[in-house]
Amino acid sequence: MGTPHPLSDEHRAAFWRRVGWSEELPEEQRRAIEERWDDESIEMAEIFGW
Repeated sequence: MGTPHPLSDEHRAAFWRRVGWSEELPEEQRRAIEERWDDESIEMAEIFGW
Protein backbone atom coordinates (compact mmCIF):
# COMPACT_ATOMS: atom_id res chain seq x y z
CA MET A 1 0.00 0.00 0.00
CA GLY A 2 1.69 3.18 -1.18
CA THR A 3 1.23 6.65 0.18
CA PRO A 4 -0.96 8.60 -2.26
CA HIS A 5 0.36 11.93 -0.99
CA PRO A 6 3.95 11.65 0.20
CA LEU A 7 4.90 13.60 3.31
CA SER A 8 6.90 16.77 2.85
CA ASP A 9 10.58 16.60 3.66
CA GLU A 10 9.96 19.00 6.56
CA HIS A 11 7.19 16.81 8.03
CA ARG A 12 9.29 13.67 7.72
CA ALA A 13 12.40 15.31 9.23
CA ALA A 14 10.40 16.72 12.16
CA PHE A 15 9.05 13.25 12.96
CA TRP A 16 12.48 11.65 12.66
CA ARG A 17 13.83 14.19 15.16
CA ARG A 18 11.05 13.26 17.60
CA VAL A 19 12.19 9.63 17.47
CA GLY A 20 15.86 10.42 18.06
CA TRP A 21 17.35 11.38 14.69
CA SER A 22 20.02 14.08 14.84
CA GLU A 23 22.93 15.14 12.67
CA GLU A 24 25.29 14.10 15.47
CA LEU A 25 24.32 10.43 15.19
CA PRO A 26 26.57 8.15 13.18
CA GLU A 27 25.31 7.75 9.62
CA GLU A 28 24.36 4.12 10.24
CA GLN A 29 22.03 5.10 13.09
CA ARG A 30 20.51 7.98 11.11
CA ARG A 31 19.87 5.68 8.17
CA ALA A 32 18.26 3.06 10.43
CA ILE A 33 15.77 5.64 11.74
CA GLU A 34 15.05 6.89 8.22
CA GLU A 35 14.46 3.36 6.92
CA ARG A 36 12.36 2.30 9.92
CA TRP A 37 10.09 5.34 9.72
CA ASP A 38 8.87 5.56 6.14
CA ASP A 39 5.91 7.79 5.23
CA GLU A 40 3.30 5.11 5.86
CA SER A 41 4.76 4.27 9.29
CA ILE A 42 4.89 7.95 10.23
CA GLU A 43 1.26 8.46 9.21
CA MET A 44 0.13 5.43 11.23
CA ALA A 45 2.08 6.56 14.29
CA GLU A 46 0.53 10.02 14.08
CA ILE A 47 -2.98 8.57 13.67
CA PHE A 48 -2.45 6.73 16.96
CA GLY A 49 -1.25 9.85 18.77
CA TRP A 50 2.51 9.66 18.51
